[in-house]
Amino acid sequence: MSLAAKADLGLEASVASTLDVLAWEMELASARCMLLDATIGEMMKAIPEERREDFVESMHTVDLLCQQLTSLSAFTRNLSGAVSEEVSAPVEGALGEITLGALADRMATALGGACKGVDERDSAGEFDLF
Repeated sequence: MSLAAKADLGLEASVASTLDVLAWEMELASARCMLLDATIGEMMKAIPEERREDFVESMHTVDLLCQQLTSLSAFTRNLSGAVSEEVSAPVEGALGEITLGALADRMATALGGACKGVDERDSAGEFDLF
């Protein structure tokens, strides 16, 4: 591939580094899930006993999500170690599809792009109410 063609791809990173960054983000998501699980557990104490059973399934779902994220992170980190640092891929297009600004900014910065200074509390993403 010519130098001019590579420049058109934008940000490019090694696949190993990309997988490592992805694993770190999954670990962060898992930690946030654990916080959510603990919060729901605390809220269960305030719910009348006859209604608690309605929320038990939600707690199990959050716990399963935590375990799933942790397992996917371990898989991704293991895969990252198995890929040669010499193999690279364009990541700018994929990063552009991430709708959470702080996530996209953290990943772009970790992959060698410019930090845009997006903060979790600022324009980190849209507030969705399903």
